[in-house]
Amino acid sequence: MNKQWSRYLRDVGPPVLTYVAVVVASSLLARRMEPGVLRVLVAALPLPTIIWLAYAEVARLRKRDELRQRIELEAMTIGFGLSFGVIVMLVFLDLHGAVHIPLSVAAFVMAGCLLAAQIWVRARYRYGWLQSDRDEKP
Repeated sequence: MNKQWSRYLRDVGPPVLTYVAVVVASSLLARRMEPGVLRVLVAALPLPTIIWLAYAEVARLRKRDELRQRIELEAMTIGFGLSFGVIVMLVFLDLHGAVHIPLSVAAFVMAGCLLAAQIWVRARYRYGWLQSDRDEKP
């Protein structure tokens, strides 16, 4: 395994594995519970692991040089703006009965827009994923 992947797994692996385990446990528990406050609390169990994952990503971003931070910020801004626009458009289509869109689609739209923004920004700066391994501070 290369140095970049092993560092990424060391930094982000524990929150991701915890998140997956908590989502599975929360889903299994929530299905067996009656609707109510307790079921909502069980469904919200993944929230602390999402916060932990966000903290791990911010910590990784702070280790980067200024160019990499600029690339990441630009990609996040473009990805958020694009996904927000697409989700709002889908909500209006759903509200007016043109198409029924489930809420779960929003996560896939956001992930796809962020990935597309990362690819576009890195291509614009001519900055590949392998370069980031050399530029990261220890």
